[in-house]
Amino acid sequence: MTDGARWSLRTRVTRSIIGVLLLLMGLVAIVSFAIYQAKSAGDDLVEQWDPAYTVSQNLLTAMVNEETGVRGYALAQDPALLEPYTLYRGLEDDAQVALSGYLAGYPELLDAYDAQSAAIDTWHETVGDPVLAEVRAGGTEAAATASSPEAKATFDRVRVTSAELTGAIGDRRAATADARERAFAVVWVTVGFGALVLLLTGLGLARGLRRQVLVPVSGLVDQTRQVADGDLTREIAQDGPRELADLAADVEQMRARLASQLESVERARLRLQQRSAELARSNADLEQFAYVASHDLSEPLRKVTSFSQLLERQYRDQLDDRARQYLAFMVDGAKRMQALIRDLLEFSRVGRTHEHFEPVDLGRALDRALDHLDDPIAGAGAVVERDPLPTVPGDPALLTALLQNLIGNAVKYRSPERPLVVRVGAVRQPDDWLLTIDDNGIGIDPEYAERIFVIFQRLHLRDEYDGTGIGLALCRRIVDFHGGRIWFDDKDEPGARFRLTLPVTQAPVDALESDEPAP
Repeated sequence: MTDGARWSLRTRVTRSIIGVLLLLMGLVAIVSFAIYQAKSAGDDLVEQWDPAYTVSQNLLTAMVNEETGVRGYALAQDPALLEPYTLYRGLEDDAQVALSGYLAGYPELLDAYDAQSAAIDTWHETVGDPVLAEVRAGGTEAAATASSPEAKATFDRVRVTSAELTGAIGDRRAATADARERAFAVVWVTVGFGALVLLLTGLGLARGLRRQVLVPVSGLVDQTRQVADGDLTREIAQDGPRELADLAADVEQMRARLASQLESVERARLRLQQRSAELARSNADLEQFAYVASHDLSEPLRKVTSFSQLLERQYRDQLDDRARQYLAFMVDGAKRMQALIRDLLEFSRVGRTHEHFEPVDLGRALDRALDHLDDPIAGAGAVVERDPLPTVPGDPALLTALLQNLIGNAVKYRSPERPLVVRVGAVRQPDDWLLTIDDNGIGIDPEYAERIFVIFQRLHLRDEYDGTGIGLALCRRIVDFHGGRIWFDDKDEPGARFRLTLPVTQAPVDALESDEPAP
């Protein structure tokens, strides 16, 4: 077996891609070099040879205008005719300086430039300057000198050398333009070759991927789909390149494990179904117990209370102080037991169902709570201040009980040293409302911040403050049931501060799933 036959699909694809990338990198290098050459030639053309060619032509034009001006001035001796000479003499000097800069580094062009400069200097020395001097001296030979065959021959030499220099510059200019065109041709040929390579590579990869990947993957997908449809007895064939064979082996292992786990899940489902039935019976028993507790247990307590009070009224004169105290203990104990049973029933009913949830105006819920607490609030001389309260999803009765318990606690644990003020506020947060119930009562030690929410936990003796120790535990259960949280918040001022959050929107209630497994 050759090395190529042992290559995995990843190795084959990787080496093919690396080869193509190396080829493309070479093509990119060629294109980059060709573009660089084209740019250099273009820069030379724009920045050197085009300006040099133009300046060379302009220099000849300037010399022609100078010669014309000199002859006209010599014939008419009118100073106005000398203006072209004066103007173009300055342009001549500038053109010669510019040309010498453009041609620096090119000896053959500099030789032509030197020949042109020598011809121009000769014309100035033998024709231009003497004719001007003759005219200015008032001589009569200036016209003849300017039009003489010698003057014509001297200027023809300027024309010839200028034409030779302009032609040489034009040849260099044309060569540079050709070099740029050749560089662009290399770019386009290389780009076309690269596109052809990419096309052939894409076709080759497509053919190889179809044969080595798509066909085996399609077969694996078909087999896997049969397993997903429930045929866990269908074994997965392990065909194709090494990676796909390994994948098929993993899928086969997963299929076998799923088949084994499905049996375990079915057994667990049967046990869960049995326990669900037991839980339903237990809930029914609890409902029955709640009824018994509210009726059968409360009724004897009411009788104990009634007959104890009747005994005290009818036989008061025959009872001594100790007997009347014992009867008072009996009545008080029976009443506390009734209150405890009532609070326990209320505590147990919280969280049974969301079916009573509806938009609840907390302002109205607070009004109902204050109506229930009207006598205690009036007796304590308390003042309840309130902010505008929001509307939240919840159970109206439970939210009313929540506010009633918190404000009732503030009234119960008021300070005798100052008038009681209770403040109820609400602040909108991103996902919920933050409610604050603040009072200036006796307060709570921060170390008991969590203990106060535990059922039956009391921080004071029953002789000091009555109650069953269920109120704040009930508040936490109500807030938890509504998807919020409640806590005691320490503050620097006297009194207690409770904070709680209630969601802005109701979280979706989880639907009960069928006992049957999904097909």
